[in-house]
Amino acid sequence: MAAAGLVCVLAVALAGCGGSRGGDGGTASRPSGQPGALTVYSDLSVDGPTGPTGPTGVHQSVLTQQSIENGARLALEEWGHTVRYGRPGHRGSFHVYFHPLDDSSPANGQWSQDLTAANAQLVASAPTAVAYIGDFESPATALSLPTLSAGGILQVSPWSPYVGFTDANPADGKGDPARFYPPTGSHDFARLVPSDVGEAQAIVKNMQQLGVTRLYVLGDVSVFDAAIAQLVANYAPAAGIAVVGQQPNIDTGTNTQPRGYDPIVAGVQALRPDAVLFGGTATVGAVALWQELHAQLPYAKLFAPATLATPSFLAGIAASGASCSGPAGKTLACYPAASATYVTSPILEPRQYPASAQAVFRAYGHRFHSAPTVYALYGYAAMEDVLNAIRLTGRFTTDHQRLLEVFFHHLGRVEGTAPGGVIGAYTIDGSGDSSLQTFDGYRVSDAGALVLQRRIVIG
Repeated sequence: MAAAGLVCVLAVALAGCGGSRGGDGGTASRPSGQPGALTVYSDLSVDGPTGPTGPTGVHQSVLTQQSIENGARLALEEWGHTVRYGRPGHRGSFHVYFHPLDDSSPANGQWSQDLTAANAQLVASAPTAVAYIGDFESPATALSLPTLSAGGILQVSPWSPYVGFTDANPADGKGDPARFYPPTGSHDFARLVPSDVGEAQAIVKNMQQLGVTRLYVLGDVSVFDAAIAQLVANYAPAAGIAVVGQQPNIDTGTNTQPRGYDPIVAGVQALRPDAVLFGGTATVGAVALWQELHAQLPYAKLFAPATLATPSFLAGIAASGASCSGPAGKTLACYPAASATYVTSPILEPRQYPASAQAVFRAYGHRFHSAPTVYALYGYAAMEDVLNAIRLTGRFTTDHQRLLEVFFHHLGRVEGTAPGGVIGAYTIDGSGDSSLQTFDGYRVSDAGALVLQRRIVIG
């Protein structure tokens, strides 16, 4: 699971959590065969058991991704579903449809491998398809990307920070990123948030500002979540932070009891770090590991990447601990592990986005009669980027390769991404990475709430 649950804790909803899937499903979903019709698809997890009895984490994930879908819909509506191109006297236009797809499992509300694969295949074979907004989770993107790449479909993700989609990095999984793309090496994937590389740099900078000198790094079995741990370990020494130890391949999906982590935590404790970072999945086991780390190292700072900061994880580490180990083996009263936890995120507070974003928040409330989450801006920006690429490509848009060339090599360079862009001014490079470099650094309160401490700018 990635940052699916950040909607009410990290993204910070404007006026409470809310979202509505309704709207223009009919206007956007079925091209009528009219000449010049194009279709932009999305694939997000927007259904599932989200009522009062549904799992909290799933409910927050749905609200997050529903905001993205609605943000994309709002942008297209503001363009009148039409993209006009060409110079005066030689203008043409495309009518653009929006077809939202859903890859959530009816059983648990989380993304389904089978549905993600089927949806990607549907888009790759659709004759009017030009772009795909999604997926949200990095593992889901890893599943859809090869299919879409083979069809030359532009894929714009509002999240999916795994470095291996865009960068040949030592932290990548085996064969990444080449295995996601055709033998020609042509890339069709872009993301709107910085990759794990950017977040790792921000985490290290935050550690440096907090006075960390001795760091122990833990990593999950999933490369999609563990890559950031390796990147932090790689960058820390240059910031004057000694990496005193490192342990990868921790399976928090199987081991769910704090005492089950005794051997790991004993090894960490023996090296006396003043900080520990865990790059992993927000499971029950991750909560247990966190509680045991805090119990045995009560004075150490615990660092979590944004992918861990879900409502269920934050609530879990806010639970009262029984006791902590103090100096000379003394037992101390133990504050919740949350109070020792620090989170770094590329998703900013609502007020930190530009004036154009505030206008989108207001328009969203009027259109959908509910408060958006910050993620609505990323759906809006994804659709705007696609529409601008169509406008610049013009009559050649139905040539997928031409559209990709414009998106990756001209969009944001020839005319420039508008300084008033809703998530800030940025460009997308030829590999698909965003130029955004701003993060928020949070400390977690005893109650599991994120409390903003500082803005962090890398680069």
